Amino acid sequence: MNGRLHTPEGIELARTALALMAEHGVAPTPQNYAVWVSYASDSIPELCEALQERIARGGPIEDDFCEDLYERHFTFKRIQDAVIETGGAMSRELGVVVRTLEDVERDTAAYGEALAGASGALETSTDESSLRRMVEGLVSATARMQRRSRELERRLQETSSEVDQLRDNLEKVREEAMTDALTGVANRKRFDEAMRKSRRAAELQGDDFSLILCDIDHFKRFNDTWGHQTGDQIIRFVAACLSRFSKDHHLVARYGGEEFAVVLPKTRLDDAMAIAEKVRATVESKRLLRKSTNEDLGHITVSMGVSQHRLGESVEELIERADVNLYKSKQTGRNRLTTDGVQATAAA
Repeated sequence: MNGRLHTPEGIELARTALALMAEHGVAPTPQNYAVWVSYASDSIPELCEALQERIARGGPIEDDFCEDLYERHFTFKRIQDAVIETGGAMSRELGVVVRTLEDVERDTAAYGEALAGASGALETSTDESSLRRMVEGLVSATARMQRRSRELERRLQETSSEVDQLRDNLEKVREEAMTDALTGVANRKRFDEAMRKSRRAAELQGDDFSLILCDIDHFKRFNDTWGHQTGDQIIRFVAACLSRFSKDHHLVARYGGEEFAVVLPKTRLDDAMAIAEKVRATVESKRLLRKSTNEDLGHITVSMGVSQHRLGESVEELIERADVNLYKSKQTGRNRLTTDGVQATAAA
């Protein structure tokens, strides 16, 4: 597809993609643009099939759906390409080391032969000229061995540096693939990974483990009234509040659209509730200004559901309980948090 985009056909594909995005109410983000250009150019069959099926159903195409398509067909490919590239570079580096070792082996054999020859010469000849030639030969062979040893040491050091660099590059790609582009917090993939890891620790070691689900109240109204850029500003603000009050061993993730999650390993329910309440109160206390015009947009609020893992409970069951609590917060007035059997209302 990349080659086609650098031609007049590419301009037409871009126009088609943007028109389709406008038709279906899809925000023109870089990630969404990549998805819809691929659809317009029919370049990724699986993506096109999934998107066509969703279009055929009618109704709006959700942000979560587009994000999932991008993660599945673009982010994974970048990781795959990075792994392949890293593997190729590693193979090249190891190939150079192997060749250097072969050279050292040959020189070692030659050095052994030189020593054996010198030993034999000592037994048969002791005149000054023969001894001089023997010493010169040994000095030359020793110098050659030293050069090879230094070359091997240098190559091994360079290879070690290359391996470290390749490992760092691969880790950066992995980290990027696990991060939400808009907010900088974890994405859904990393959330799923953290949930599984925390549940294992809770089951095997008896650790406390809690979960917060957070949803921005009336977000669609803000988005429709003020536009996607303001909507993005609100999402980033809430993500920053969640990160501010979470501890280093907690994980803040964008769960989907305007919904967030905080995975809290080694955290009891009352501590999770305290964190959630700090976030709720902070969000409510701030007046939001539109960056482009400095216009006062008023207050925004969030609703939350909080649950603690129960022994033997699956990840899905814990998420379901927290989601039910979040729904209760929404149904009973918003701007509040609810936990199992207890509801905390917003401050008056």
